Amino acid sequence: MKHKLLFILSLPLLLLAGCAHHQQPEDIRTMIKTAELSTVQFTVRQIIRNSDETWQLLGDRKVLFSCKATIKAGVNLAQLTDNDIQISGTSASIALPMPQIQSINLRPQDISVAYSKVSLLRTQYTQQERDAILRAGELAIKSDRALQQSIIAEAQHGAEEFFQLMLRSHGYTNITITFK
Repeated sequence: MKHKLLFILSLPLLLLAGCAHHQQPEDIRTMIKTAELSTVQFTVRQIIRNSDETWQLLGDRKVLFSCKATIKAGVNLAQLTDNDIQISGTSASIALPMPQIQSINLRPQDISVAYSKVSLLRTQYTQQERDAILRAGELAIKSDRALQQSIIAEAQHGAEEFFQLMLRSHGYTNITITFK
């Protein structure tokens, strides 16, 4: 059901950061306080099913959808305050906000009907019924706490690793990354 991690780190900021050796603390603060840093992207495959057997005498109808959702998570760096970034000599300490799910994308081209059975006396599923079934499936993905916790843990690890690498590339040797 779950396919793990398509990419770990967003590298553009690291590439920009790798050009300098040791910048002034204000330069580092400005560089760190950008908008959002996406550190993980998961692809989740989900089977969404519906069985409508309320009309036993007339037969039943069933449908299985196969869908792929892309989930991105990371850290909202706009929430950082000046107190969250402490820099002194070659030491740097950053208290990052906890990672969050930034987006869940279920594209129409990633949804397909895997199975469909409609008895002779029943009508096909309408587009409205299909949409309602798919919305329920999307809601199931969004409310999967175990999946969310796994993604958040990976995003936290990715953010910590990203800032360790970035700050080391600027000459900081004693680095502490925490989450508030």
